[in-house]
Amino acid sequence: MSLVEIPSRLEHALGKARRGVIVLAVDGLSSDVAKQSWLAASLSTLSSTVPSTAATAWLTALTGVSADVHRVPGTVYRNGSGLVHAINGTPAIPDLPTVLERHGATVLARELDLLEGPWARALLRGCARIPAPPRHKLTAQAEDPPLLVANVVADLDKALPDAGLLWTYVNVDDYVHRNGYDESVHEAMLRLDAHASRWAAQGWTVVAHSAHGQVAVDPDPGLVEAWDAIVREDCEIPSGGAGRTRWLYPRPERMDAVFDRVAAALGSAATVHHATDLGLPQPEAGPVVAVAASPGFPIPDPSRKFEHGGLSRDEIDVPFAVWQAVQ
Repeated sequence: MSLVEIPSRLEHALGKARRGVIVLAVDGLSSDVAKQSWLAASLSTLSSTVPSTAATAWLTALTGVSADVHRVPGTVYRNGSGLVHAINGTPAIPDLPTVLERHGATVLARELDLLEGPWARALLRGCARIPAPPRHKLTAQAEDPPLLVANVVADLDKALPDAGLLWTYVNVDDYVHRNGYDESVHEAMLRLDAHASRWAAQGWTVVAHSAHGQVAVDPDPGLVEAWDAIVREDCEIPSGGAGRTRWLYPRPERMDAVFDRVAAALGSAATVHHATDLGLPQPEAGPVVAVAASPGFPIPDPSRKFEHGGLSRDEIDVPFAVWQAVQ
């Protein structure tokens, strides 16, 4: 069971809802933390995308199609003759309907509402938007998960009377990258569970899910240097991918040599694959793919303490929770 099932699950919930459905799109939450925090919910586990990253996973969750259809295989990938950043750039994304658009959702998009590129528009197309708080307030809330939840809840309470399907983005991902799943995250998710229970008692069906989890990382400077050397010496353009899954665009005559060179350079820190073996679309994803197998893997941002994108259970397992409306 994977994120492609999210639209059908939401439509099932809408069909049975007494008042309406609230969707909490909690970015960066691991399945284990959800199990420890969402105590009043009916909880199941879905699988994220490959790579397990927001750019790919949220698009799959809202359209119900995989990356070989929506053509966003990661955060950074080939788009035409060069690379594009899926979230901050201007990639070409197919015109795909979302479950939110089909059901006239109201969205509290928060950070997503401040993004102007095609990726955010593809997620939120056709929806009524509640204006996002100012950027400085979002930044402050991202540093304090309980404060973040308090503000999300306050805005949702204001919007509920006028919505049948209300979707909101809850960004704990940025905090976890810096701090991991500390007590602040657990406290925030316990509070979210309490408010979800309150909404269910008022007749709302509440659904919450994530797009990926995260794991602790400690990138090896030597491996970072080795990766950069392969890119510099053997590749046509810089590397792409997302966090703990990265790919290369070798010069044609160096294809096999790069595969072997990456395997030798990264050793036990990674497994090396052909992109097609992982279901990654071509030419967007580079044909040589390295997937993290240890904390020392050379991630793009070595300053991060936690990262995702890889294939470990802690990254791939996605919580899906339902607080059933009280009849």
